[in-house]
Amino acid sequence: MNHVIILAAGRGRRMRQSPGYKIHQDKLLLKAGGKPLIYHSLMAFNDHPEIDALILVVNKANKSAIEKIIKAYTFKKIKKIIIGGLTRQKSFAKGFEALRKNLPSEDIVIAHNADNPCISSEEITKVIKGAKENGACILGHYPTSTIKEINGRHIIKTHDRNRLFAAETPQAAQFAIMKKALRNAALKKLEVTDEAMLLEAICQKVSYEEAHENNFKITTPGDLQKLRTIFGDLPEDFRVGLGQDSHEFDKKMGLVFAGLTLPNLPKLKANSDGDVILHAIFNALSQAIGEMSLGFYADDMCEKGIKDSKKYLAIILKKVHQQKFKINTLGLMIECKTPKIDPLATKLKKSLSKILNLPIPRIGITATGGENLTAFGQGLGIQCFAIVSLIK
Repeated sequence: MNHVIILAAGRGRRMRQSPGYKIHQDKLLLKAGGKPLIYHSLMAFNDHPEIDALILVVNKANKSAIEKIIKAYTFKKIKKIIIGGLTRQKSFAKGFEALRKNLPSEDIVIAHNADNPCISSEEITKVIKGAKENGACILGHYPTSTIKEINGRHIIKTHDRNRLFAAETPQAAQFAIMKKALRNAALKKLEVTDEAMLLEAICQKVSYEEAHENNFKITTPGDLQKLRTIFGDLPEDFRVGLGQDSHEFDKKMGLVFAGLTLPNLPKLKANSDGDVILHAIFNALSQAIGEMSLGFYADDMCEKGIKDSKKYLAIILKKVHQQKFKINTLGLMIECKTPKIDPLATKLKKSLSKILNLPIPRIGITATGGENLTAFGQGLGIQCFAIVSLIK
């Protein structure tokens, strides 16, 4: 049988002490991929066909929250939840004590950091196979940088990185071997930082397998952001909005377009100046921050004789700034038979850059003639789609 001890008793001090990190919460309860970090480690082992039982080692502060996660997701292979010690070594020892005392010598005991959430089924299989064949096995990474040994402020020597290996988890050994290693550490009062060190102290040969690049420990906010990127999460300080507007042409001349007045082109019918581009941008911005459509704000202003769409846009720009966002990029897609958009694109970008306080390279404008398939392609009006991204 294969038994897993999930180590979740750490306090995440390096995460909490990182500059700018304000969430005073156990890092294992922070979310990535829409789930708490600890969910991913538990799910990987709970769903693996070769895993028979899990022992979960937690701390007093996170025990209740983790129990709720286990209940919500029905992790049936978890047999015990226990309170760990002040160090990883002590927590693992407590988890080992929670196993049955008379396990067969060849059973595999696996230790895994709960804050290594990107563990794959293939990696679990490899470490089990390595422990069965060699007595013990760990996962890790080959270093890619040149490794220097230092003393105080100076470099002592450079090490051959081809002979070095950065340990990750899971780490596994046969039950009898791990029992002997823990007993030896207790007798000699050894202090170790992973299970492989326990095994090395009894001269046990430990085989190793290369971990996937995504299998890394979440220690800092940067690690957490990297993990969220792997899972495809959008940053919390990022928003996207899509807006649309359309108007038919009037018989009068003087098209208002992106804040510009083009006197030789027909106007658009509207209660306002009919600036279809600014209207689409308004709706995109409003959607991105969870506000209402253009008409909710502009109808009353129109009745009061305020026709300038730039004044409508100023309302939503103020709300964007109140939520401490700014525009990151703007993309426009315009459908019309007339006017031809590409010759106007530079002028439109310059005007929008001024109105939105957005650099021109962050504004994209594309267009289609519509091929006579829609009213806009037939030359009866203009339709504009806008997409915006916002950042804090």
